Amino acid sequence: MNKLFSTIDWRKTGKTAGWMALVLLFFVTVGFTDSRMRELPCAGLETTVLDTSGHDFIDAQGIGQLVLDKYGEVVGKPLSAINMALLEKIMLNNPFIESARVFSTIDGKLHIEVVQRDPIVRVINFRDESFYMDGNGVYMPVSENYTARVPVANGFIFNREAEGNVRAYSDEELNDTTVAVSRAYQVFQVAEYIRQHEFWNSQIEQIYMNLNGDMELIPRVGEHKIVFGDSRDLKIKFEKLYLFYQEGLNNTGWNKYTTINLKYQNQVVCTKK
Repeated sequence: MNKLFSTIDWRKTGKTAGWMALVLLFFVTVGFTDSRMRELPCAGLETTVLDTSGHDFIDAQGIGQLVLDKYGEVVGKPLSAINMALLEKIMLNNPFIESARVFSTIDGKLHIEVVQRDPIVRVINFRDESFYMDGNGVYMPVSENYTARVPVANGFIFNREAEGNVRAYSDEELNDTTVAVSRAYQVFQVAEYIRQHEFWNSQIEQIYMNLNGDMELIPRVGEHKIVFGDSRDLKIKFEKLYLFYQEGLNNTGWNKYTTINLKYQNQVVCTKK
């Protein structure tokens, strides 16, 4: 017994016990602090729009009004009585909000942080209904207070805002020429490519879907239209068009042609004025 007692490393055992006591004290303190915080009345509401996309669909004041309209007054209520999960759902039910986070801080304030949706194109469909598509293919209503500076897509586009979002296609479907890819998805693909490239984002202001299902791009500079066709091989088509701009129009002038046709493989067919 004495031999076993003498082999115990009391210094190591003491350190272990000390660490265990500190961990226990930490959890007791956190639990106590959390309990006290939940008993505190809400001392204020802090609302923040986190994104830097430059859009103004909703601001901090609008978030506060949304809370008041859909949930009621939160200031003065015990933090434990405020349903933060429900407040997040209320935020996400707003069509202009992509994500939301609701939390409280040790000073008793309730914080709501949101990220706005980022539209890439405004659609005016065949029924003359207008809505946006964001970068995830989700449909957004137009706003009475703010208009996003994005390309406009119009013409024979049959999708409606009520559908919620554009249907996504697999790579296999997109590469299969027998698959009829929706016109809305083709517009989405082209608009997303335009957004990702600074030159095209500055140059293309309209996408028109004609009766035959071919897209026609309307540029800001130059008195021509660009017959783009469908969205297949869109990267190759844009690269071909950029090369033609650089080596062709820069030499002949930007107003020489009425039509630049990209539908044909490995060539650009132009119609002179």
